[in-house]
Amino acid sequence: MKIATVRDLRNRYTSVLSWVSAGEDVLITQRGTIIAKLSPVSHQSADAVDWASSPEVVRDRSGEHIVSSEFAAEILAEASGKW
Repeated sequence: MKIATVRDLRNRYTSVLSWVSAGEDVLITQRGTIIAKLSPVSHQSADAVDWASSPEVVRDRSGEHIVSSEFAAEILAEASGKW
């Protein structure tokens, strides 16, 4: 595990990032106190998302009002002069 100061991180961040990308954990210190730890990201495979069972898809829409295109055009025409 490597140690870098806040100044090292500010002035030589490319070197610190190269340590992290090489798999090293880097402790960041400020005035001798550890304040953070930089770790490489473990590459995990993304889980497949089942969109068919999402709440938005399975929601019961039978009671909802459907707006026609003519009614939507009326609403837009009414509101267009008020702004």
